[in-house]
Amino acid sequence: MSGVLNKDILEALCRANFEKITNYILDICELVVEDYEKKQLKLPNDENKIRSIMLEEYLRKQKVSYDMSNYRFDLEVPENYAGNGHHIGRVDIRILLKSDFEKEDAYYIIECKRIDGTSDLNKKFVKEGVARFTTQKYSSYYGRNIMLGFVVKKIDMSVNAQLIESIQNADLDEHMHGEFELVGNGSVTESYKCIYQIQSGEVELRHIFSDYSSIM
Repeated sequence: MSGVLNKDILEALCRANFEKITNYILDICELVVEDYEKKQLKLPNDENKIRSIMLEEYLRKQKVSYDMSNYRFDLEVPENYAGNGHHIGRVDIRILLKSDFEKEDAYYIIECKRIDGTSDLNKKFVKEGVARFTTQKYSSYYGRNIMLGFVVKKIDMSVNAQLIESIQNADLDEHMHGEFELVGNGSVTESYKCIYQIQSGEVELRHIFSDYSSIM
């Protein structure tokens, strides 16, 4: 019985950590827009540059203010060593917990993609984003990770989320299938939870869409 209790406690801690991380990402997305509008700045329409600005100028610098000092955010980290000096992938942002630093494979991943409402970028969000988790190109130590969509053009994010869901669920690979569940929205963000059945079991992706169109 104690083993079951310990497992439940660990699961609750993992869930709490994940929610804290996703809430931080949502807060930072709001802060970026607020800050850039106030300073009359513009973000470059470039996925890697937006990601690096978020990481270097906000995610790392705001950790103390948001009680996130126990988390480390790393940029473009090689993922899944395949031997002969080759890694299978490279993640946009890796998040390490100070309490788990000694575990080499214990971390969360944020995969970033631009979104503009077109089928081209929606498909890339699925094929070059979601698929990296469902095919296990990227690892999921905690069984949860984040897809972060930078919305660079004014669109209806709810409608677009449904389009993305349709694209993944039309894929021949059933590991890509799952239902989007709205779990939160802010002034410039919407977030959805989606559970995928993959070969190793189950992975939850939190799809966060941030409307940066006003500062592009």
